[in-house]
Amino acid sequence: MVHHHLRRGGVTRVMYAHARILCEAGEEVMIFTGEAPADPVPEGVRIRVLPELGYRDDYSETEVENCLRALRSEAGADLLWHVHNHSLGKSPVYTAALCRMAAAGEAMVFQPHDFAEDGRPANLRLLRKTLPDFPRQLYPIGPHIRYAVLQARDAEILCKAGVPRDAVRLLPNPMSGNAELLAPADPPRRVLYLSRCIRRKNLGEFLLWAAKAGDELEFATSLIPENPGELPRFRRWRDLASDMNLPVQFGLGMAADKTFDDVAGWSDLCMTTSVGEGFGMSFLEPFLLDRPLFGRDLPEITAGFKADGVCLDALYPELPVPVDMLDDAFWPRALSSLQTWREAMEISDPLQLEHLQATWVREGRIDFGRLDEPAQESVLSQSDALNLEWPRNFPKDTRVHNRDRIAEAYGSEATLRRLQELYAGLQDAKPETTHADATQVRDAFLSLDGLSLLRS
Repeated sequence: MVHHHLRRGGVTRVMYAHARILCEAGEEVMIFTGEAPADPVPEGVRIRVLPELGYRDDYSETEVENCLRALRSEAGADLLWHVHNHSLGKSPVYTAALCRMAAAGEAMVFQPHDFAEDGRPANLRLLRKTLPDFPRQLYPIGPHIRYAVLQARDAEILCKAGVPRDAVRLLPNPMSGNAELLAPADPPRRVLYLSRCIRRKNLGEFLLWAAKAGDELEFATSLIPENPGELPRFRRWRDLASDMNLPVQFGLGMAADKTFDDVAGWSDLCMTTSVGEGFGMSFLEPFLLDRPLFGRDLPEITAGFKADGVCLDALYPELPVPVDMLDDAFWPRALSSLQTWREAMEISDPLQLEHLQATWVREGRIDFGRLDEPAQESVLSQSDALNLEWPRNFPKDTRVHNRDRIAEAYGSEATLRRLQELYAGLQDAKPETTHADATQVRDAFLSLDGLSLLRS
């Protein structure tokens, strides 16, 4: 298994869970990562730290060769590679090296749980600027290559781009939790956002709910950003929460002596306000911890969970706020930001303000999740005028039902079966490599309807 890092967070928990499940089934698993892991590694799993796999914004053929040499010298022969986020654009060297391994006939599973084309214009610009033969080489296809995706939306995107349908497999996250934690208070008093406070997590909306919920509630986030580029925005929100005397703690799980169960056990209710997810663990994990869930729905992610019988009735599809609460510079700023995003996506036609407003505004209101930080701050400063009703009723029956459905659909046994089906036959396949049409992947993310300025 290959990924840039093993920092605390959803990607690492999923990789460790996959590794543990495979090891218990008798497989040998090694994880290659660009950084030393932050937390203990599952028993039986070997780790190799290869700095060549880490984040970087430069490119050279020499560095690609160094990366290939490091991977192959550490790995040996006759392996199957399960690669996370090969095309995300966090390192053009990483992308080029792993795509070349696929082109050379290595048995590969690519798991793109995030896309550079989906609200990461800086990543896309980096790949375009540095990567030879961009974007043709981004999505290799062949009998020895499969793609693992987390939900049906991503499967359709890849298939429309030319990846054969039988080479795309759904691989929902393995889910486990400790339902033996102390039972949550009813009604809830402590609200936890199980998340790192990066931009797409929409921290402003979390603070808006904290401002409207009343003095009897406490709020917290589990992690703070590690990416230096995310820290200024996070610090701004933290300072604003302090200035407004909001009852919010940040980074409850950052202390070395705090376990995941310690953090989860503090809470009575989990919350999510994210405007974009790949894994979607935040929609499932609370129920395995015997916690209810409230917050923003992402139908493209949750549709599969609901089809599998998970009840997510406490989620809302949007949070409309009056347009007249926005700061005066919002629309010019939004138009400029979206035009820059379109240029990063190589769309040259200018965006018209009238079209943007017609798409985003309904009956004088706009979804809070579409706004950028200054506009969200403007709304927060006027939050007393908003009529938001904090929910009080989270039936225990729903928690129990969801816990059982999640354990059955996404537990270790189901995950092992999916992994075995995903890997089957790849090492015996005749390697004949071509490439999917990466522009079709880009085009799938062009609609303004699903766009937020927090992802532009």
